Amino acid sequence: MLPSLCSLLLAPTRLLLALGRAVARVAVAAVAVAAAVAICGFWLREFSTRFRVVALDQRGCGASDKPPGKSSYRPEAMLEDIRQVIEALGTRGEKGIPKCILVGHDWGGLFSWEFAATYPAMVEKLVIIDAPHRAVMADFTARHPTQLLRSSYVFFFQLPWLPELLLSLGDFELLKTILTGRWLGIQEPRRRLTEQELDAYLYGLSQPRGLTPPLDYYRNLFGGSPVCRERPPAPVLLLWGARDAFLDARLATCLRRRLAPGSCLHVLPGAGHWLPEERPDALNRLLWDFVGAPARAAAGSSPGAAASGPS
Repeated sequence: MLPSLCSLLLAPTRLLLALGRAVARVAVAAVAVAAAVAICGFWLREFSTRFRVVALDQRGCGASDKPPGKSSYRPEAMLEDIRQVIEALGTRGEKGIPKCILVGHDWGGLFSWEFAATYPAMVEKLVIIDAPHRAVMADFTARHPTQLLRSSYVFFFQLPWLPELLLSLGDFELLKTILTGRWLGIQEPRRRLTEQELDAYLYGLSQPRGLTPPLDYYRNLFGGSPVCRERPPAPVLLLWGARDAFLDARLATCLRRRLAPGSCLHVLPGAGHWLPEERPDALNRLLWDFVGAPARAAAGSSPGAAASGPS
């Protein structure tokens, strides 16, 4: 009787501890969609001498519009946003079709995979940083239970209002803790976020309804949106952190099979999910090698570069 009573009394504590562990695994993912400008800032500085560099706040994030309703954040809506930006700002080729070098990290990378396959004439080269292709991700997760565990937060985010509540408790204290953590956060100690940088990341999320649009991206993953399974015909630079806490390193090998000729995969040892912040110098070198160093390029002959999406 006594053991049963003790077990009953301890049940709420066990539940809270389990919930805390679950939220600790998922918290950073909510921030990912909101960080486009911070992530892309170093590209603006590095590549603007040769390219027109455009860093996007995805709809619902940062200073971008936040249309109401979950359906406003379906994948096809984001693809149309990217198309319109390239249509307006891309460099027009011989046939008058605007094109760009498309760069995407995390959600931006997921959308970039599909955009480059759906609108191949508008993408000259594609750079993907720690981001899966939806079709490959589903098959890989079905065959690798460890990835299912890494992605368990996606199912938690399907719930209404509860994720917003838990992630905003204590002035987003949980998100602050996770973003500076050794496992989910930036792996390089010298590159870890300062208090001011944390405030910049969380500012948009702290606004009214700031959390709901980023979470609605996850809520639309199982909404029946069509998945483009075609391989992007453009050359792809695929960059991956070997210690990405959210995505199994073996997933990069599976994605490599979808790369067109002239593509390459670089797995950065010891690096986590936040490559643009953690390894900016290494990424700059790899990007210049991929797009062509300035000394090897003819002035005025380069396409525009669009950096899509968050970290």
